Amino acid sequence: MKKFISILAALAAFGVGAFESEKWLAERGDDSDVLRLRKAYADCTKKINEKLEAPAENVSIPIESFSNGTVKSRVTAARAHVFADSGYIWGEEIRVEQYREDGSVYASLTAENCIVDRKTKSGWVAGAAQMVYGDASVKGRGIYFSLEREFIKIFSQSEIRAGHSRLDVGGLVK
Repeated sequence: MKKFISILAALAAFGVGAFESEKWLAERGDDSDVLRLRKAYADCTKKINEKLEAPAENVSIPIESFSNGTVKSRVTAARAHVFADSGYIWGEEIRVEQYREDGSVYASLTAENCIVDRKTKSGWVAGAAQMVYGDASVKGRGIYFSLEREFIKIFSQSEIRAGHSRLDVGGLVK
């Protein structure tokens, strides 16, 4: 059932026209980056709890830019810890946005908490999150995403919405 949900999530999040099934199938089974980011999330959480430093509040950090200098993707967070040595941003009440060159938002991910790796443009959400792409949205818990590869993988409590209708995956797979 996880495979079916992952396929639907990819379709909903990135549109049928842009979906490359062979590439997706190859990447779907490789969880090495997921495991790396889960560990980084745990390590950063431990460092934050040990140091008891106050987080930066209401931050906005660019992840990547277009060649003309406009922001292509960025992270905003109510509270964030930036780990400059590793390139990680650990945040709470976080929003990751992707923009077109004209500055309009075309995709966003909101989460309770998240770690983003600025170097690989990927992230791990330990809690709940929702991604919106056009009129499609996916949400769940335990979410890995890659901005560069336009890839998202949801590990539990997946819900997919496309347009104005709701797809009941549980009724389709038994």
